[in-house]
Parts: sequence; structure tokens; C-alpha cells
Amino acid sequence: IVFTLILSLVIVSISLLIYTQVVSTNEKAAALLLKTSRQSELVSDIRGETIDVYRSINLFLLDPTDGNHRQIIHDYIHQAKKNNRQIQQMLQAQPGEAFQASAELKQKLSQLEQNVNQLIETRLDVNRQYPAMSISAFEMGDMQSVVNSQFSILLDEIENGDFEPESAKIYPLLLKTETLWAKAISQVRIYLANRFTSFSKDILVIQADSLESIYYKLMHQLNNLQALYEQETESFEGLAAINTSLETVQQWHKTFGAVRKITESNHWREDSHLMKSSILPLLDDISTILFSIDTHLKLAEESTTRSLKTNNYKLIFLLVVTIVLFLIYILAIHVSLDVMIFLPISNVALALKSKAFDTQGPDLVSKQSKETQHLIDAFQEMDHQVNKRQDALEHQALHDALTGLPNRVMLHERLEYHLISSTRNKNRFSLLMLDLNNFKDVNDSLGHGVGDMLLLKIGERLVNCVRDIDTVARLGGDEFAILLPETSKSKAETVAIKICNCLAEEFQIMNHPIHSGASIGIVGFPSDGSDSKTLLQHADIAMYNAKRNRLDYTFYDENDDEYGRHRMIITNDLREAINRDSLELHFQPQINMQTSKISGAEALLRWNHPDFGYIQPERIIEIAEHSGIINELSNWVLENAIRQCSEWHSSGFAISVAVNLSVHNLVYKKLCDQVKGCLDKYNLESKYLILEITENGMMANPGRSIEILKQLNSMGIHISIDDFGTGFSSLSYLKQLPVNEVKIDKSFVFEMEQNESDATIVHSIVDLGHNLGLQVIAEGVEDETTRSSLEKLGCDYAQGYLISKPMDADSFLEKIKSTAA
Repeated sequence: IVFTLILSLVIVSISLLIYTQVVSTNEKAAALLLKTSRQSELVSDIRGETIDVYRSINLFLLDPTDGNHRQIIHDYIHQAKKNNRQIQQMLQAQPGEAFQASAELKQKLSQLEQNVNQLIETRLDVNRQYPAMSISAFEMGDMQSVVNSQFSILLDEIENGDFEPESAKIYPLLLKTETLWAKAISQVRIYLANRFTSFSKDILVIQADSLESIYYKLMHQLNNLQALYEQETESFEGLAAINTSLETVQQWHKTFGAVRKITESNHWREDSHLMKSSILPLLDDISTILFSIDTHLKLAEESTTRSLKTNNYKLIFLLVVTIVLFLIYILAIHVSLDVMIFLPISNVALALKSKAFDTQGPDLVSKQSKETQHLIDAFQEMDHQVNKRQDALEHQALHDALTGLPNRVMLHERLEYHLISSTRNKNRFSLLMLDLNNFKDVNDSLGHGVGDMLLLKIGERLVNCVRDIDTVARLGGDEFAILLPETSKSKAETVAIKICNCLAEEFQIMNHPIHSGASIGIVGFPSDGSDSKTLLQHADIAMYNAKRNRLDYTFYDENDDEYGRHRMIITNDLREAINRDSLELHFQPQINMQTSKISGAEALLRWNHPDFGYIQPERIIEIAEHSGIINELSNWVLENAIRQCSEWHSSGFAISVAVNLSVHNLVYKKLCDQVKGCLDKYNLESKYLILEITENGMMANPGRSIEILKQLNSMGIHISIDDFGTGFSSLSYLKQLPVNEVKIDKSFVFEMEQNESDATIVHSIVDLGHNLGLQVIAEGVEDETTRSSLEKLGCDYAQGYLISKPMDADSFLEKIKSTAA
């Protein structure tokens, strides 16, 4: 700025000298030159103001809430109009081409103002800005709710015993159709997510084609259901619900077509379209007109100069010096703008992009302006508000209107999720069914208003009695259910006792002292049922047994003494096996898909019990978690896996080893110290250790998980998400986690050649992983056809029986040697 000020002083001094020289030779010529110079300055001002308009529009589009860009834009346009009016007034004495160009410039500036207003209104209206997202969120969302409710009606009619179909095909076909409908909805979400995360329309076409395939399968199954229900005379709502679902699914598919048309067109972001079609052409026209006016003014100046009788070489020299200094002045301004404005803004944009893709971005030093920091804060606030609105919509559909607790629909969804997850991971969970005692008497004697307030108070107390990961749902009336993930029946009993004690305390409602209690039925998975219907029925039976026998709680099926002794023996033997180092580790090779060379191995726990033989790893983990020795077991596995990997390195094979972590390990304070101690003890570089954690394990306590995983990653240890695709982790969490690779669950890989939906899911996971900068490994590769397909999809690593079954350390070393040879 100081440099440009000095140049300005020099230019002003030279201009004064020129002015004195011109006046001394020809006052009239000097007046004409001064007038022309003024006109040129106004043209330059208008050009600068149009540049400022363009820059302010860009700043407004980046963040409409930051600063008063809207008013600034209009101020620049009005100033340009004012300068143009001055030019027209000066040119009225000698109307010509320059005057006509100035009149055309007036029209263009007015048109620019109108188009900018249209652009601003579009950018401030999210529905006009992203028309496809509005259709998806509201129109398609309403249709999805209709179809979901119809499926609930059909399934409830059968599961509640209101309708017993003559055809045995109806119920299984209903479940398959509901699952296929859920896949269709998920596919649309993947499609829209890819629109944000990918610049390629090819991915959108693939996702849309996959949705088409799911849609036709869905319509086929709905038509089959329609035909079956037409033969059923006992169903009260069946045929009507199927017909409603058919019509709604067809309309939903048609609406998706409209979403796709917008998404894959230039109208995906309406502000970008308006910039290209309305704003930029006008700015180009204005620039052309300014150039024309400038040209005419220069011609007039040259004509005036030629009219001078005396050609003063000194004057020419001074003019040349002035022009050179003026160019230097412009260059200095350009450099100053680049250093102080454009470069910082570019760094902010790169930082935002890097944050979105979880990559290393430029450092935003403290010398940047506070407006740049406001830009970052506004972006984060926008992301938070979008997520908040989405959560509000989901909350309305899945929660009870009176208490705000999850309703029967959400309980069913979470119960189905834990059934799938617990079956795959061999975990347990418990379900409590709760019915209030004497609630009818409260309603009859004090009124329903007091009854509703009592239900609210009871809901609050129930929530305070359980963990954050547990689900307290109101099923209707005075009936509640509590889902306790990863909870044994004995722990569920503790929760039941706590609930009974809590509800036994007096309630004060509208000056009425009310004493309430509850009858609780307790069931556990898998001992009391393997599906949601059975568990809910058994819990209901247990609850009514408790109510009939005037007990606080009862189990549907108590644990017998023989099972308890058997479990205690295995638990004690497991402690001794850890202390005596009598457990085993087997290793399953992982290969690089490009080189077909062994790149690493997954360490798998094995235990050959002297009395009971080989015990499944899932059973070992369940016993360790239940008895509280999971951290000792994990430490044993870590130390032996690291020791074995170090021995492979000593033999000349620098490969990595992967170790599975339990959800309980992520809350263990000494985990990082234990891992570092093992690495130091066996002198193994941290980059050769991979820790695998399931999606569900990380989401059990995401805040703590992120903190621990970041500490491990800062040590150079690689983090892998195991069984990716089977959980319900959010992409927002995935971006925050220091993850290096994702591992596709074998349930998708097994049938990807026979099942198009599984193939689509595998393809989507590979693309998503690569878009996020992650390595992708597929497990469960058992034939050459699957391996070839994965290689074509760009999968980085593979693991499965095609490569090798798990083997002991000696056999694994021989396998490496034979492969290397």
C-alpha cells in the first residue's frame, strides 16, 4: 500500500507538470484532453466496479450469510450507473458512437441489476437452489412414509394374529418385499450422496440403473402379493394396502425420474446455471462496451493531440513515463490484491475442500482476515443445520407424540438391527416389556390429563434408569419396552430392579400424590427367541406372568444351574489359558490385487479346550466381555500377533498383521500404552500393525472412539473398519475418523456374482472408499470369478478361502516362502 501511494504521488506530480505544459501551449487542447481524461477515468471506474460486482457475487455465492454482499453488489451497480450518466452528459455536446455505446451500457447495467436480484433470490431459497433435494426430501419422503405404513399394517395384521393367510407364501414375500423397498430407499440416498461426493456422472448413471433393477423386482413382488391377497377373503386391510403401495411406489419411481433429470442436468445448482447463462454474458457485454467507449475516447484523444501545433518531445517523454508508471501502479495493485485477498480466499477454499474429503489442506495462518474465519464458521453451521432438520423429520416419524420416546416402529427397526448384528457378531441383548400397575384407576379417578402427565414423568424416569445406547419405547397406552444392547439377562435383571425402585417413588402431579409401579417381563437373545416376533411375544408373556403373580419382574425362561456351572468353568479356564499362554493364533493371508503377493495377515484367535474341544472365537469374546477380562485377552492377542509379525520381518518378509479390537477395548484407558509397549518390546514399526474395529463398535461411543483412534493413528498405526456395510455409521463420523482402509463384509462378497444388489453394494463401497482416500479390502473371496470381478472394480486387497484358510504361524511362514519363490 505504501508503494502504491508513492507511485500515486509520482503520477500526480507528473500529471501536474503535463497539465502546466499543456496550458502554456494550448488552453483549448488542454481542456479537451482533460475532459477526455475524465471520461477515461469514469470508464476505468465502471470497469473496476464491474470487477467488484463479479468478485462480490462470488463471495455472496460462497456464503450468503457472511457480510452485506447483497447491498455491496447493488451499491457497485448504482455507482457504475452514476458514472455512466456523467459520461453521457459529457458526450451530449458531441453525440456519436461513444454516446450510443454509453446508452447501450445503461441498458446492460439495468439488466445486470435485474439478473443479480434473480440470482440472489435463488441463492437464498434452498428449494430453488437445489430443486432436486427439495423433491427428494418432501415429495419422495412423504411417499416413503406411506409405503412404510402400509407394510407395517400388513405385517402387524399377520404378526398380531388378526389375519392368518391361507397361502404360506404371503408372510415371507411381505418380508422380502419390505427389505427390497428399504434397499430402494437406501439406493436413492447413495445416489444423492454420490452427487455430492463425486464429480463423475457415470457413478450417478450406475446408481440409477441399479435402482431401476431394484424397482422392477419390487413391482414384480408387489404384483405377486396383489394376486395372493385377491385370493384371501379374511384380510381386512391387505388388498387395499397392497394397491396403495403399488400406486405410491410407481409415483415414487416417477418422482425419482424428475429428481434424476434435475440432478444430471445443469440445473442441479441453479445459481451456477444463472451465473453461466445470465450474469457472465452480461459482464462480457459490458466489458465489450467499455472497451468500445475506451477506444472511441482514445481516438478522440489522438485527434486532439494531432491538433496540437507544437510537438513537444519533452511532453511526449513525460507522457511515456506517466504511462509506464501507471502500468506499474496497476501491477502493484494487482500484486497487492493477490497477496491480501485472492490468495487467502483460495487457501480457505482449499481448506474447506480438504475438510470435506478428510485430506491434508493448507495451513490457515493467523494473519488471514476475520472474514475468512467467518466463512469457515458459516460453512460448519450450514452443515449442522442441514443435519438438524433431517433429524427433526426422522424424529417425528419414529417417536411417540406424547412422551417423545421412540415408538413401536423405531423399536421394531432397532430390534431387527440388533438381531442381525448380534447374530453375525455372536452378541447378546435383552428386551424388557413393562406395563404400569393401576394406571386405569388413575385415568378413571383423576382424568386422562393427569394420566398423560404421569406417562410423561414415567418416561423421564425410565430414560434416567438406562444407558444412552439403550432404547426406551412407548408401545401405546401404559405399555413400554426397553431394549438393552450387549446386555445379558443378569444385567437386565439389575436394570429391572433399578426401574422398579425408581417407579416406586411417589409422583406429584397437579397436587395429587400418585403411587405407581410396574410389572416387567424379561427376555434375552438368543436364549428366548431368534426373531423379533418371538422375543416380543415371550416378553409379553413374561410381563403378564409377573402381573398375575404380583411380582416386580419375571424371566420368560430362567437359566438352569447346569448351564451356569458350564459357563463358570469355561470362564475360569479362559483366565488360566491367558495366564498360561495356552491360547493359539492362526493367520489368514491377505493379498495385493495388483501384484497377487501376500501383503499381510489377519490374526484369528483359537482355543482348544481340554474338555470341550475347539470353542468358537465369538464364544470366547462373549465370555471375556461378560466376565470382564476382554482387555487381558486383547492384550494377549496383540502381543503375540506383534511378536509373530516381528519374526516374519526378521526372516525377510516385511508384511503387516491385522488384529481385531472389541468395543470394550475402545473405552480402556491403557489401550494406547499397551499397544506402544508391545511395538517397542518386539521392535516392530507401527505402520505394520492394523487394528480392525467394526462399524457398530465405533458407533457405540463415537466420541470416545474418535479420541482413542486418533491417538493410535498419531502413533503411525493403521485403522481399518471391519464388516463395512453391515452397520449404520454416519458418513459425517466416517470423515472424522482417522481411518486408512475399509473392509467389505463377506456377506456381500459371497453372492456378488449371483445377486446384483450385492454387486452394486460392493461397487458403491469401493467407489466411496476411494473417493474418501481409503484402501479397500474384500473378505470372503472364495472363487476366481469373484476375485476377477473385485479386481475390475479396483478393490485393493482380498482375503478368503480362494487365497488360503487360516493357518498356524509355521504353516503361514511356509506359505509366504512358497509364494515369494
